[in-house]
Amino acid sequence: MPAASNQSTSNDTSHNGGIPGVADLLSLLGGVNPLVAVGKVVETVTQVTGEIVKSIATFNDTMTELNRVAHRVNNLLDDIEAPLREVVPAVQAGVKQARTTLKKVDGVVAQVGSLPTDVAKAVSTLGDLAGRLGPLTQFAEMAGGMFGMKSNSAG
Repeated sequence: MPAASNQSTSNDTSHNGGIPGVADLLSLLGGVNPLVAVGKVVETVTQVTGEIVKSIATFNDTMTELNRVAHRVNNLLDDIEAPLREVVPAVQAGVKQARTTLKKVDGVVAQVGSLPTDVAKAVSTLGDLAGRLGPLTQFAEMAGGMFGMKSNSAG
């Protein structure tokens, strides 16, 4: 029987391509096939690549939506620009006229010294009107500034 065991060993060596130590290496691996590990690595890389592709697709979708929002905001600004260009000069002219009228009335009041109660009330109303138009003037100037218009108000 010892001759049979020598024959099986020589069969193993010839079966493994005749390279000494290959059988020993495979026995050390304990039956683990290195090709299976390579297959798992390829599978993992494929999964990670798929996740990256999904992330890029999500990013592209997000950028598309942001682009749509930007177009809507631009369209809205285009829609309100023309009316603001018409309203701002009218508001500025109205405020300028109110200030001019108030200055003239103040000059008359200073010259006359005393006015009847109704006229004093009208002057007070004009002053109140000029004060109330102040925030509207600021809004009109800011809105006009957004579209490159210069302020016409003086004083």
